[in-house]
Amino acid sequence: MIKTNKIQLTTNTLFSTLLRVYFKKRWWLILWMMIFGILVSTSSKRGFNEIFIMVVSFAYPFLIVLQYWRFAKSKDNKIFLLEKEYEIQDNKIIATLSDGTTNTIMTEHFVKVIKLKTAYLLYLSKTQFIYIPKDAFKSEAEKSWFEQEIINKIKPR
Repeated sequence: MIKTNKIQLTTNTLFSTLLRVYFKKRWWLILWMMIFGILVSTSSKRGFNEIFIMVVSFAYPFLIVLQYWRFAKSKDNKIFLLEKEYEIQDNKIIATLSDGTTNTIMTEHFVKVIKLKTAYLLYLSKTQFIYIPKDAFKSEAEKSWFEQEIINKIKPR
């Protein structure tokens, strides 16, 4: 069993994490839309349809960023921003929030994990995840144990 340091996710960290995950999965869509927009913009024929396609192709990435920015800044997501610490056992993770709330999650309920440069995202569903920064562990040995006992046991679907 290990216990993490206190973790407090900021709106900026939540925003950048959500964007990183989106672009990691959908970089090809953004690239395809930009290339398509460039191809349409270089065509000699410029009717309403071509202008519409160009605007949508170039505006799409900005709309995605705006959507995630609004989500990260929403007052409805204050649970993500509460300070918390995790007690991690080989079969469950117990989260204790700064308001006294506790939540126990059995590790078998995690459906996937995404490893980022600075954090682990443990997914409970397609969109709901637990954010655990890599620097939340008190030692390299604890981080290594976490990767072996928790991360490596989460089966990708």
